[in-house]
This record gives sequence, structure tokens and C-alpha cells, in this order.
Amino acid sequence: MTITEEEMKSFGGVRLTFLLVAIFVFPRLVMGHDGWVESSPMVVEKGQPVTLILMHGNHSNEHRSYRLAGKWDAEYMRFYVIDPSGKVDDITSAAVDLGEDAEKVGPKGPKGFHVALFTAKEKGHYTVLARQERVITDEQTGPKLRSVHTARNIFAALPLPTVKEAKKLKSPGPFPGSNDNLEIVPLTNPPGLTSKERVTLEVRFKGKPSPDQVVSVIRKMGGPNSAQDFKTDSHGRISFTAGPADSYLSRVKFDEAGEKNKSSYEATYVFQVFNRP
Repeated sequence: MTITEEEMKSFGGVRLTFLLVAIFVFPRLVMGHDGWVESSPMVVEKGQPVTLILMHGNHSNEHRSYRLAGKWDAEYMRFYVIDPSGKVDDITSAAVDLGEDAEKVGPKGPKGFHVALFTAKEKGHYTVLARQERVITDEQTGPKLRSVHTARNIFAALPLPTVKEAKKLKSPGPFPGSNDNLEIVPLTNPPGLTSKERVTLEVRFKGKPSPDQVVSVIRKMGGPNSAQDFKTDSHGRISFTAGPADSYLSRVKFDEAGEKNKSSYEATYVFQVFNRP
């Protein structure tokens, strides 16, 4: 797949695009599912590898759970990491499929997830991003439903990889706005976040803060019962107090209806809450 110059500008000043499924290709996966990215560990020693996991699911409990349901389509997958200097690393070929194809024995549909290793060579924040765009078309009338999903994760590399040291990092960003995405960006320092501290996230639609959007936040070990909904303020932001140490998934969805067609935008952001050092 060739990434065009226009696509490389889709995240504003950062010249990259994350095309996980090609435009105008009938989707192999169900349109209503979300995808997200996890990194382990979130605070790593500089020069050591991080495990990056590209997951797909989050469809139960009104899209507010960590339940897996299928996987990203490897045929169209593009997977990238932005290092602290702004360099974009393509790790697509390094991703390993740890699942099975749709025709294998077991539940219907593709199963599993993709994993890649990335070595963090510089000190600072690393942003992991993914983008998936699909269009369902009618042979006679043309496009009917366009679906755009984005997934974000941030980890840190430090000479001394501790939460105490991670707290000394400044908040990541600024994040260049995208002209055609729904995004969740953190305004607080993710690798240094500990229990009972305030978390601030900003929802952006087409590069601008998006008010009155409902963001669901789910704690992995807490399950669906831990899901909380927050509505963005006039600046497109939500703020809340972090719960116990755990991995948290935030998710937002926005539908845009035209005269003939409909666009559906979904975004996820996964962050870790640590115990106080």
C-alpha cells in the first residue's frame, strides 16, 4: 500500500498516516467494533524493548468493555511509533499475529491480536498511533457508511525507569490536530499518573476541541461495572480523579450524517494508573 503525500499530512504537522484498512474496501470486520493500543511496560529503561499490542473488540456493554472481538486486518495494517524527537518509525513488518483466521475452529470471525517489539533509544515520551478507515458501498448508489477509528497510547523511556522519575517528565505534546479524525489526547503526564490524581483528556474532532461528547472510561480489572461516562466541557475536555492502579480504556464516538451518506468516528486512548511511589 502506498501512502500519499496528502495522507501523510492527515495529523497536521506530523507527516504520517495510520491506514490499517484501505478506503473503499468492504470491511472484513464488523463496523461497530473498536480498536485500541496497549504498551508494556509504560515506563521502560532507555534502550530496552517495549511490547506494543494492537487489540480489537470493546463491543459489549454498549462498547464499554475490554472484551476482545476479532482483530485488525493484517492485509491493510500500518503501525507506527513517534519518538521524542518526532521521528516516525514504521513497525508494521515487526507485528506478529498471535490469533487465528476467521475460518479456524472456534467462534466465528478472526480471533486474537497483533504484537510488536519496539526499542526505545531516546529519553522521553513515545506516542503509538493507529488509524483505520473503511467505507461500505452500494454498487448502484455508491458509498453509504464511512467509518474512521483512531487509537492512541503513550509510554516513556528513562535511564531510571521508575514512576517517581516518570513524574518529572512534562506532559506530552503538543499534539498536532487532525483534519479528519476524532481523537482523544492526554493533557496530563500519562507515565507518571498515580491513583487519586486528576486526569484531564481532550476530545478533538477534525483538529478542534469537541464539546458535549460522551467519553466512557473503563478499568480493565474492574470490568464493565467500572465504566463511567463523562461529557466534555466547552473546551472539549473531561477531568476526573484516577481510581486504583490499573489499565484504563477511554472511548468516544461521534456520528455525522450527510444528505445521502453517514460517517461514524470512534477514538480510543489507553493509559496506566500506578500506585504512589
